[in-house]
Amino acid sequence: MSKTEISTYDFNNKQSTLGIEIIDLNRIVTKEEKAFKAHRLNFNQILIFTKGRGVHEVDFQRIAYSENTVIPIAMGQVQRFIFNPEVQGYAILFTPDFLVKENLDYGYLYDFTIFLHTISPISSIANLAIYTIVDEMISEQQKGLVFNTGEYQRNLLKNFLIQIERNKRERTDIVCNDSLDLFMNFRKLLEQNVNYKLRVVDLCDQLSISPKQLNASLKLYNNTTAKQYIEDRILLEVKRLLVYSALSIKEIAYEIGFDDPTNFTKYFKARMKILPTDYRKQYQ
Repeated sequence: MSKTEISTYDFNNKQSTLGIEIIDLNRIVTKEEKAFKAHRLNFNQILIFTKGRGVHEVDFQRIAYSENTVIPIAMGQVQRFIFNPEVQGYAILFTPDFLVKENLDYGYLYDFTIFLHTISPISSIANLAIYTIVDEMISEQQKGLVFNTGEYQRNLLKNFLIQIERNKRERTDIVCNDSLDLFMNFRKLLEQNVNYKLRVVDLCDQLSISPKQLNASLKLYNNTTAKQYIEDRILLEVKRLLVYSALSIKEIAYEIGFDDPTNFTKYFKARMKILPTDYRKQYQ
């Protein structure tokens, strides 16, 4: 995906070049008007709500929050804040480049289920352990560029992510085995190439597995097949472009991999029971 008009924001911390920042959530929901419009982030964001009740929108899903709710937002997801002057909390922002310094570090982004919204629950819970780490992260951030602060903050972030992952796994039946690893690797590969022409066998070849193995993993963790998972991901991208961009139907068709816009329209209507133009009008 390259040519879209969904607003995309890069990480921008004028006080530090480290690639991590913790900000007051109230600053976003009361002062940043652009936060109330659908947008993507070129970094990862984790929201922690310490006060207030409401909903936060991520990829057309409205996620309810209350005190001590944690909502992870993966890089590239489309989100929108709903105005709530009573809300309090934190937004922890970090770039993949800050976190990933060795190959093992990729596990925090792709082997954890924190940013995988197809495994419920989407949100997590902030407990005392999480708040203790957050307090230490804020304290370290306020010290400025002291000796080895980047490495120290990176380790704090890793511990923070581990604690959130633990909390999520306590609330759902996640079996940690080779099937989960396979599912996460499949998902990572798919995100790198969301395209209508993508076939299950193409991904299986890259993963050196059989379609039967992949379908077994998808059945276990998403109760679907690899073909259906790919199609759902394509439809999500189409919806994003229809609702959040000014691209024409023809441009969206080419963007998603169709050679003929007419076939794209038929494809979308067959699955959504509505024309792409009418779907767009619903949200306008």
